[in-house]
Amino acid sequence: MGLRPARTIHHPIGQVWARISQKKPRKSYVKGAPHPKVRQYDMGALKGYEIEVDLIADAEVQLRDNALEAARMMANKYLEKHVSGNYYLKLRKYPHYVVREHSALGVAGADRISKGMKLAFGKPKGRALKLLAGEILFSARVAKKDLTIVKEAFRRAKLKLSGSYHSTFRELTEQEKAVQVVKEFKKVEVPVAAPLPAVEEAKAGEEKEEEKKAEGEEKKAAGKEKK
Repeated sequence: MGLRPARTIHHPIGQVWARISQKKPRKSYVKGAPHPKVRQYDMGALKGYEIEVDLIADAEVQLRDNALEAARMMANKYLEKHVSGNYYLKLRKYPHYVVREHSALGVAGADRISKGMKLAFGKPKGRALKLLAGEILFSARVAKKDLTIVKEAFRRAKLKLSGSYHSTFRELTEQEKAVQVVKEFKKVEVPVAAPLPAVEEAKAGEEKEEEKKAEGEEKKAAGKEKK
């Protein structure tokens, strides 16, 4: 069966199903959970911008990973087109919850399969997150002159999401402007320093003494054999 409508999940019901272990999968309570479809959580370049714009939820809602990825791609594509290299976009939530669905067929004569047993548990089919009212979903940092561009990017992203949202902005402090991305440089192997001449002479003298001792022992052994 294809992807089901978002209305089947956007209202949080009951206890969430999210006990997954990444380090020791064999100890996970939830078995066979699929990986989230979100490919990136940090986009653009983190440097000294002037303002930060947030996309905030107006009410509690659940969002699937495919909706998050669609919204992320929509906002990032618009920002990349209009302010390429001069923005930083961050998705602030991670889809921890596992979505369960019952197997069903949409063809004629398959009604018995789609009903299933009473209170059936279902199987893992995807991932989702719960967003509370007032929580931030996306954040973007840009220059003041690009505020309208970010608002338009968030407006387009909202078209891919369930629920209602609003955007706010604030000016960044000097300390926040100074935050830079730490680049990881490749480790360069430092060559070992050449040995000093005095050390080389001492090693050469020790080798000569060992050779002399070996020759003396050979001569003694030869003299004993002649006798």
